[in-house]
Amino acid sequence: MKALVFLVAVVAAGCGREADYSDTTAEYMLPPASEADSTSALSTSAESTTTATIDNAAAIERKIIYTAEVDLVVEDFGPLPEGIDRLAQRFDAYVARSNISGMPGQPRRGAWTVRVPVARYGEFLAEARQLGEVKSVRSDSKDVTAEFFDVDARIRNKQREEERLIKLLDDATGKLQDILEVERELSRVRGEIEQLQGRMRVLKDLTSMTTVEIRVEEIRNYVPESPEAPTYGVRVRRALAGSIANLVSAGQEFSIALVAALPWLAVLSVMALVALALRRLLPRRRT
Repeated sequence: MKALVFLVAVVAAGCGREADYSDTTAEYMLPPASEADSTSALSTSAESTTTATIDNAAAIERKIIYTAEVDLVVEDFGPLPEGIDRLAQRFDAYVARSNISGMPGQPRRGAWTVRVPVARYGEFLAEARQLGEVKSVRSDSKDVTAEFFDVDARIRNKQREEERLIKLLDDATGKLQDILEVERELSRVRGEIEQLQGRMRVLKDLTSMTTVEIRVEEIRNYVPESPEAPTYGVRVRRALAGSIANLVSAGQEFSIALVAALPWLAVLSVMALVALALRRLLPRRRT
């Protein structure tokens, strides 16, 4: 019975392929009336085939994954998070992940992962560069067109295989062992379909929305390495701001150290008072 089930499946698959082939060749097997008509028909068929190939190649939409990393330096980190949110809204993008570290009065830094529609990727990248002084910009692209259409074709093939197995299972009247074997095969095919569909969803998401990593660091006295050096006034302002920031930082560290030492000072004070009291109570030696 097992061999019979396998034979039925093979015959059904072979019949499907044979029917597809006969339907395809029927369009081109028209007998010419004469030798001239035959030559003309072959030439017309070749031209139409070439045109169709060119049209199909032009109609293929390239599937490309775009990514970019932008490193910026700012002197004032405060308004930056809100500025990135507004920029994302302007370009129909969204912030997928963000991480901000540091405290007011201390150098802060942040990192944002922004998902941007492919059609607005270039505009968004140009605007993101204006958020601060550019330290570095890196962009990358990966063509996944072949993988995209390969996964799509494999999904369709597996779905046809699933349909044949379902039909075979509905028509099965043999032993329970044979039916269970067909069900196991059907479960395996469905698992492969789900995996391929998951990969297809990932590819569609990556090719429809680009990923831009924005990293921002707050440096008060930053001097860019670009040929356009800052003016004297900017350098003076940055130096003064950096000196004040260092003074504030030193004062905060001193106050924190003083607060941490207070319990120890209290204990030492109590011990000193006890020692002084004991010294007064003990009789003094006469010289």
